[in-house]
Amino acid sequence: MGLGLALPVVLLAALLGAGCATPDDAALSERLTARAVAGDFNSIALTDIRCNARTEDCAKSHAVKGDACLKLAIQQPQTASIQDSKMRDLLDCAEAGYSKALELQPDRNAPSRVSYHGGLLLTLSERRNRLDNVKEQKLDRENEKLLRAAQEARREVPGSALGFLYGASAHVYRATLKPRGRDRCNDLRQAESMLSRSPSPPIELTDEQNRIRSLIRQQLRENGCGRIQRL
Repeated sequence: MGLGLALPVVLLAALLGAGCATPDDAALSERLTARAVAGDFNSIALTDIRCNARTEDCAKSHAVKGDACLKLAIQQPQTASIQDSKMRDLLDCAEAGYSKALELQPDRNAPSRVSYHGGLLLTLSERRNRLDNVKEQKLDRENEKLLRAAQEARREVPGSALGFLYGASAHVYRATLKPRGRDRCNDLRQAESMLSRSPSPPIELTDEQNRIRSLIRQQLRENGCGRIQRL
């Protein structure tokens, strides 16, 4: 459908960047970060991370693994769908890594939470966009997961545009799953409102924000949704 928000890989790397439970946890985090810098994503993806302490080091280790799995998933051919076992495993790995990182990050105000939310949102968006030849019910279910994750991101890191952009994208996507006409208007209006309330996005996402804005305006007109706001 062309409605997925495509967070550039360069932004993903910038988001993740570069209180410890044990020296081993800190050492693991350092080893994984060094491998990530070296581009050794395959070995990171295969690493069994058993760290479960609510510390920055444990959270970062899980996030680095999530980042590696997501990078590998994005590198798969555009024709690779979620039906492909390798793609499915990589996206499952990425989702688990970011979710665990958010769970274990002890500081609710830590800047790293923005990157963890961003990684999870991109993973869920990629999963939905890789669905191919499936029933609308499954498309809707995956899109709802993205909507919930975007809502959580807006709640936890309201100063970041990511939750607003992914939320707007998911509302537009949900609108397209409904019959043409005014049945689509509520989701389109919610997407419109989300963009109007969004903080300025990272420069890498400015074009994407403009694309979604144009798409919303087009859909509002085509579905007879009345007056269009200035976004």
